[in-house]
Order: sequence, then C-alpha cells, then structure tokens
Amino acid sequence: MADLNPGLANSQLATLRVRAAAPQACAGDCFAFGCLLLQHAGRDKARQREALAALVRAYQLDPSCEPTLLHTIAQTAFVVRDWALLDSATGLLLSHHAEDANALIWRAAAVQQRDDFATAERLLREAVRVVPGNPVALHKLALCIKEQARFAEAEALLRQVLAMSPNNAHALFDLSELEIRTGRFADGWAHYESRIAFADDLNNAQRALAAISAHWHGESLAGKTLVVYGEQGNGDCLWAVRFLPLLAVRARREGGRVIFGHDGPLRHLFERMLPADLPLETSLETRPDFHCGLMSLPLRLGIVDAAGWGAPYLSADPAHVQTWRERVDEHTAATRGHLKVGLVWNGNPEHIRDTRRSVPVGQLEPLLDVASVSYFALSPGRGETVVQWRAKGLDVVDMTHHFQSGFDDVAALLANLDLVVTIDSGPAHLAGALGVPTCLMIDHVSAWFWGDESPLTAWYDSIELVRQPRVGDWAPVVAKVRERIEAMTRRRR
Repeated sequence: MADLNPGLANSQLATLRVRAAAPQACAGDCFAFGCLLLQHAGRDKARQREALAALVRAYQLDPSCEPTLLHTIAQTAFVVRDWALLDSATGLLLSHHAEDANALIWRAAAVQQRDDFATAERLLREAVRVVPGNPVALHKLALCIKEQARFAEAEALLRQVLAMSPNNAHALFDLSELEIRTGRFADGWAHYESRIAFADDLNNAQRALAAISAHWHGESLAGKTLVVYGEQGNGDCLWAVRFLPLLAVRARREGGRVIFGHDGPLRHLFERMLPADLPLETSLETRPDFHCGLMSLPLRLGIVDAAGWGAPYLSADPAHVQTWRERVDEHTAATRGHLKVGLVWNGNPEHIRDTRRSVPVGQLEPLLDVASVSYFALSPGRGETVVQWRAKGLDVVDMTHHFQSGFDDVAALLANLDLVVTIDSGPAHLAGALGVPTCLMIDHVSAWFWGDESPLTAWYDSIELVRQPRVGDWAPVVAKVRERIEAMTRRRR
C-alpha cells in the first residue's frame, strides 16, 4: 500500500475505524483497518495493539478473507509481545505448513518466554534447516543458545551470521556484548558501535546532533567542541558517566571543549561530579564540531581493562541526605538498631528482560522475615505489594511517594541505608556509583556489565553479585542474600 499524506491517512483511518467497529463489520473492513493502522503506527504500541485487535476480529469473522491474515497477526503479536496469541497463531500456521520458517521463528520466541529453551532451540534448528544460509534464522538460534549461557557456541553462530551478512549491525551488537562480558574490551567496544546503525532507535538528541556535527571517532579536540549525549537507559548512563572526567582531561590537554548533553532524572547527580570545565546542557545551546554517545567513551578513551574503575564517583546531595535521614529515623524510631536494607525486586515491565531479571514476590518473601531488619522499597509503584507484606507482619516500608527530585531522592535514601538488595536495574548502578554496599541478584544470563562467573565486579567495589544457578531459580539467590543479611545483623549485636 502506498504511503498516504498524513491528512488523507487520518481520514481513511477514521472511516475504516468506524466501519471495523460496526456490529455488521465484515472481515475485509477489519483487515483493511488493521493493515492501514499498522502502516502508520510506527513504534506506537497502543496503535499496534489496536491494529492487532482488528486483525484478530477479521480472522474470527472469516479466517480465509486474506491469504496473509494469519501471518500478519503472528508478526504483530510478536512485535507487541502478545505471547499467548503468538503461540496460538503460529500453532495454526504450522498445522497448515510445518516448514513455515517465519512461523517456526515466531513460535520459538513465544515458547522461550516460558523458559522452554529446549523446544525453542528445536524450532529454531528446524527453521535453519528449512532456510539454510538464512542469517535471521541463524541469528535467532544464536540468541536462544546465549540465553542458555552457552556463550562460546552462541558466539560461533553469530560469527557465522556475520560471515553471511558482514554489515549486520544487530549481529555485531550481540557479538559485542559477548566480547565485553568476557573482558575482550578492545574488540567489544568497537563492535558495540554498531548500535548507532539502529536508525529506528536514534534518540532525539542524536538526531539533532547528527544534523549539525560530525560523529566523533577520536580525532584531536584542539580548537574543537564535542557534545557527548546521554543514551540508552538510566543504568547505562550511570555506568558510563564515570568516564567524562577522563575525557575532560584529554580535552584540556588538547585545547578543546567538551559538553555533556543530558536532561532527565539523573541530571543533578551528574552535575555534582562533572569537572568545572565540562558543563551539562539540557538543550542544544552550543553548536559543536563533533558529537558522540556516552557509551562510546570506553572505546574513544582506550579503556581496555576494568581494573581500577570500581571506586565511588557519584554523591548524594547533603541537604537531601539530611531530609531522608529524618524520614528514615522517624520510621525506625521504634526499631532503633535494626539493619536498614533497600529493596528492588522488579523493574520497568517494558524492559525486554524484565520478566527474567525480576524476582516473583512469592520467591522473595523468605528474605523479608529476618529479625532486626527494616526494608525500604526503592521503586515507585509497588505500594500494593508492600501493603500486602505489612499485613503479614513483614517490616517493609514504601516512602517512594516522597521521590520528588528524580534520582537525587533515591541517592539520598540509599545514603541512609546499610545495604541495598536489588535486581539488575538502575538502582543497582546508582548504589554502586555511590559506594553503597549492595547485593545484586542477577538472572542466569545477565547484562554484560556483570561478566560470567565472579561474585565481584571491577566496575563497582561495593557490589556483591549473587547469580542464579539456573534460569528462573531464585531460591538459592534469596537464600544466599538472607545469609549475608543475617551475618550483618549478628555483627551489629
């Protein structure tokens, strides 16, 4: 279908929406509306889900109304992560044609969400057999094997993908994470630059800077201005901001200027740690000669060893720390001497790994009845769970409604705690950057920051890593963290 101008597209969408919603709607109306809406949805999940609902209704009215209908349903369900619908749609597709490579790949994604890696791998190997030499099928197989912690095998498959498609940015990016995970930083950082090719993922700052300046590849900054922009998630920014002072040293030596372009809840934390000659700008006030992403700094600065980078480099605002001390003291007035432990058990549900990185509430509860410990929820929006815990007599409090100053409040609360227990999310990086003692509960195949096997990380001296032995098995992790907390309470007696 040819692209329409926005006005005409909106008019047609409005007309088709009315027709598709009518009680007497036919399958063709629903299919046409769903397809047109998908064409103009971009990355808008709400519009994609509305389109999917229309396509499903078309199928319910007449499964044979369009030859591509079931494939479109399956593909859209994959995009919006409706795993139950994807499972159903691909089951139907494969019942009609057992060698449908797309259906095999999509179905593998659905069953993998249930941690059924054996079935997912079997489906993907069948897809590779059906379409030999297809880089997409091989790439999906590599990722499935990576999720089983078979890293060397996954890397070999990714290198096969790159032999078929040398400019495959997604495969290069996945390879980079395996390389960084095992400390092969020189190759890993270079391959990590492939993320810049993901045109759909460019943030607004990156687009604006690319229009007026050159991408910085490490050229001399003599007489030049470089803007480094914040990118990716809060955890990534918290991890990478440590390199800005070293960049300032280089710019100072060469006679250049560096500006950090960032706006968001981390802003004031970052401003406190930046050198005086490296200002933070929240909008594009300066026209630079060069730009680069924050996550490119390890490559450009030649960071090939994590050793020596673990000391704290961020600080909480003293006034906020005092305010939060009073709040914490008020809560613990009747339990003075209790160990104060911060708690993060799940993250942003939109995060692609949130299901695997989060600890189900029921599996976390054995941690919460340790005597002489008060727990403090660190993630907003979990009040209902905290209320349920308190009803069971567990000493867990949620004061996140006081978070009014972005991460400054979180940092100030952390500064008043004895320990943080967290999953792999932004607060883990924040606690490490502040130097707060932390038990990091990480899933079996965690982010590359945390390496493979060691209980320690060179990136943060104050973090202890507690790893899942198997996918989904949090019981040993919770038990080990409980032992650590019990040992801390004994030392305080």
